[in-house]
Amino acid sequence: MLKHRIWVALLLIAGVIILGTAGYVVIEDWPIFNSIYMTIITISTVGFSEVGTLTPHGRMLTMVLIVLGIGIGGYTIGNLSAFIIEGHIRHVIRGRKMERQILNLKNHTIVCGFGRTGNEIVNVLNADNVDFVIIDSDDARVAEAQDEGFLAIQGNATDDDVLRKCRIEHASGLIAALGNDADNLFVVLSAREMNPNLKIISRGIDETSTRKLLRAGADNVISPFTIAGRRMAALVTRPEIVEFLEIMVHDSEFELKMEQIIIKKKSLLIAKKLNQSNIKSETDGAMVIGIKKQSVGKMVINPPGDTTLEEGDILIALGNDMQLEKLEQLAGRKPLLDIGSD
Repeated sequence: MLKHRIWVALLLIAGVIILGTAGYVVIEDWPIFNSIYMTIITISTVGFSEVGTLTPHGRMLTMVLIVLGIGIGGYTIGNLSAFIIEGHIRHVIRGRKMERQILNLKNHTIVCGFGRTGNEIVNVLNADNVDFVIIDSDDARVAEAQDEGFLAIQGNATDDDVLRKCRIEHASGLIAALGNDADNLFVVLSAREMNPNLKIISRGIDETSTRKLLRAGADNVISPFTIAGRRMAALVTRPEIVEFLEIMVHDSEFELKMEQIIIKKKSLLIAKKLNQSNIKSETDGAMVIGIKKQSVGKMVINPPGDTTLEEGDILIALGNDMQLEKLEQLAGRKPLLDIGSD
């Protein structure tokens, strides 16, 4: 609304200038330049002398322009001042609110860089209800992230103080998605030193950078070019499989997704074999397609039915939200007293 009033004020000023110029040209028969000059010095009330002798009709026009100039000028200055003050206050309030929210973060993810890759990352994190904070050196990108309701601060992610502002000591993960591999390397080095238990994922362009990032402390390095190349090739060699995965994961009609679910200490699944756990029937359809056995640190793909479930095992499950929620209950996050009681 305030922006609309400012535009109205600017249009009124332009209208008065056009009116005054046309009036002096018609009434006094002055050249256009002299008429524009006379109009501007009149509505601005600067007190310069007239460009020529005014007729009674010209004086009448000048008086009207002075009144209009004072009124419209005051209206414009008032709205501009309100716009500046209101914007500044809003910026300060939002900044302080964001600082308080960041101070309360725990087990969150720090996303370094809000470019095209970072934008996609935070959209996924937001959809999965993961707490995160964004770091970017570009003021415009930070403002864009904040306008979308995300926690974001302006700064250099390679700066230790900036990472501390994001409570890196209390974070569970960090994603280095800066456009430069050297910057990502500095971020990984600093983050690993400041939080040895942090899960660090970094973007890497070439093989040399990937090796350096892994040595610096990154848990995983992702090359967007490698992923894009493999996907493009798969669309040629196995288009039906790619189409199936797209429909299965992204089509709202199915709403299937993969989730990792940890078997907790009090879970009734512990010590049961996979084929005796009744996971599919108890969850109305959730499927376990992989298990990471914490005892051996190995991922088992398409686990056999005689696999014994143990505390700390990570189940890689496929299902919709309701099915996965029921599996989380089975795994012990929200134990159901009646499960397995028969």
